[in-house]
Amino acid sequence: MLEKHDKNPLNQAIALCQRDMVKVNACIHDNLKSDIMMIPAVGHYIVGSGGKRLRPLLCLLIAKLFDYQGDRQIPMSVVVEFIHTASLLHDDVVDSSGQRRGNPSANGVWGNQASVLVGDYLFSRAFQMMVADGDMAMLSLMSNVTNALAEGEVLQLSRTFHLEMTEAECLEVIERKTAVLFAAAAEVGAHVSNQPETVIRNMAEYGMCLGVAFQLMDDAMDYISDEAAAGKPVGHDLEEGKITLPLIHAMHQDVSLAERVAAISERDGCYENDDKAWVRERVLHLQGVEYTIQRAQDYANRAKSLLPSAGDAELIQLLKDLADFSAQRIY
Repeated sequence: MLEKHDKNPLNQAIALCQRDMVKVNACIHDNLKSDIMMIPAVGHYIVGSGGKRLRPLLCLLIAKLFDYQGDRQIPMSVVVEFIHTASLLHDDVVDSSGQRRGNPSANGVWGNQASVLVGDYLFSRAFQMMVADGDMAMLSLMSNVTNALAEGEVLQLSRTFHLEMTEAECLEVIERKTAVLFAAAAEVGAHVSNQPETVIRNMAEYGMCLGVAFQLMDDAMDYISDEAAAGKPVGHDLEEGKITLPLIHAMHQDVSLAERVAAISERDGCYENDDKAWVRERVLHLQGVEYTIQRAQDYANRAKSLLPSAGDAELIQLLKDLADFSAQRIY
């Protein structure tokens, strides 16, 4: 039964999967062991840096939805988490980020070389775990996912300060770079439960829509959060050359904003004088954030429509609430 005293669906999900998450954390610990001490040091630092384990949690919830009684979802959810963690290590190097979730990033502590190499270790460790699982379908899925993540990173890089960025191009980056791993987590939960192919596809798309909504909210919060709430620098996306949906929507309505962004682009993202505050004010005034939040809710609604109509009613409702939460979160 779900805990009713806490109305936050993420906390409800964490409570519901508490026993499985203990196993997940133990599996993470076991698979970070190495006699090269820097590997567990960096691995545990980034894995334990305050994340909500959303992707493993999604895998566990979908397995519960279909009343799976085995244990394959435990190591496979760790595979998803390792791939995610590896991508974070590499992202922070690419983005020259010195902070993650309010703490110094791994590359800020150990340097870029260690972060890249430990990220490589986590990718390879994930594939060792999939080989041990012995399911070619899972190996195929995760190899496609890691390839899509790499393509997403290169695609985002190629669109740095792409001032003509369209909404469709923005969503393509989100799907490839972020949402594909949410889709994989949900697909794993359905696959280990031996669900029909149509159900597996629906669950994968549920995860994809959840991931898009999650990232759209992250992009919106770059224009509305403070650093303490966000756990990272805000107003930073444009400095990194990321033309996200709030800015796209606003620039389409305001030539002066587009010209200001072009000037920032020519300085490789360096703000001058009141650039950051001015751009933020224009994006807010032109309802770029509101539009992005609405698009996130559209994806959340799509996610909810993909859930089965039969099964554990409380768990189905929790997954619906999680979809809405992904489009409303404030952290």
